[in-house]
Amino acid sequence: MWYFFDAGGPLMYPLLFCSVLTLAYTLERSFHFFRAGLSPDAPQKIHDLIESNEFSSALELAECSPGPVAAVLAAGLKHAGKTKGFIEEEVILEGAKEIKRLNTNLRLIELISRIAPLMGLLGTVLGMVNAFQQVAQSNSAVDPSMLAGGIWEALITTAAGLTVAIPAMIIHHMLEEKVESFTFRMKFYGTEAVKHLGT
Repeated sequence: MWYFFDAGGPLMYPLLFCSVLTLAYTLERSFHFFRAGLSPDAPQKIHDLIESNEFSSALELAECSPGPVAAVLAAGLKHAGKTKGFIEEEVILEGAKEIKRLNTNLRLIELISRIAPLMGLLGTVLGMVNAFQQVAQSNSAVDPSMLAGGIWEALITTAAGLTVAIPAMIIHHMLEEKVESFTFRMKFYGTEAVKHLGT
């Protein structure tokens, strides 16, 4: 394994760094989304309490429940009885904060999925240049095995780049789906809450 890594050239190191970053941020985001979804029934329970005009109980439940949906509902409940426009602004502001938190590090994973193949391609091009340079500097007849050896070593970085990029792309898509799910739930429950909390 180390032979292939070493044969791939200097760009194998940034590709390795990208793979480590992808793994680290995937674990961090997965843990964050796991915590955010620990109480999936809480938003509906809070919503039911709001519909029953039990605002204090709803606020208490919202503040002790994890997740962005509960945070958005808590922001609205803190201003119960005020105008719908004011409560809506508070809900939207809190929702924007939660969406930003949910999207943390997702852009970096997406960036890695885009630049890893390019780094791999660059490594291959540099390796090909080096292989042909060695052939050009050779005083003897061109040895096909020398050229073929240089080419397959150069292609290692392309394979490494795709190996990093493909999982990163899949992971980014899956995490983005989770963000969209949380965003929809925030909008739905937030809009419903404003209808009952505002005057």
